Amino acid sequence: MQQRIIDTAESMFFRFGIRSVTMDDIAKELGISKKTIYHYFADKDDLVEKVTENAMSNQMTKTCMIIDASKNPIEELMFSTKMMREMLENVNVVLFFDMKKYHPNSWKKYMDFKTVHLEIVKKNLNEGIAQKLYRSEINVEIMSKLRVETIDMAFNMELFPPNLYNILKVQLESIDHFIRGIVTAKGLEIYEKTRLAI
Repeated sequence: MQQRIIDTAESMFFRFGIRSVTMDDIAKELGISKKTIYHYFADKDDLVEKVTENAMSNQMTKTCMIIDASKNPIEELMFSTKMMREMLENVNVVLFFDMKKYHPNSWKKYMDFKTVHLEIVKKNLNEGIAQKLYRSEINVEIMSKLRVETIDMAFNMELFPPNLYNILKVQLESIDHFIRGIVTAKGLEIYEKTRLAI
């Protein structure tokens, strides 16, 4: 039951944001009493934290599978982009605003996850350079931070108001710009082929 509550809450938070979804809403969606939810979670903040941990864990599992299955660093980026595309098709950008403002413990977990993601990007860049798919002169430290922060920047509702910008299109434009800026001629050829295939 605990996992069902987490999964349902995650789906609702992703669709509507965190603040607009009440514990009553989640109970009604599940067809259970609110008391049942409180049997497993101390309060909404506790539930949001567990949902965040669950979402990060699932994303990490998928990321590891992508890394293992990819033939090269460019394919890894493309499969990661596909995973992000599938996630963002069902996410309301207000989710990140709500988490940052109202659930600091969950936001910290998200920020910690960014540090893990940064190391994954660094590894990808170093492997791409070693395989002559990325330009050897790029600064891995700078470019990895730029990549991770650019992902976050796209969720900034002041920069990209949801009524004017589609978050998915912003992210896809960003990754396309990033890849084209780091690839060699050989890498660009692989990127164009992989992009069409995936």
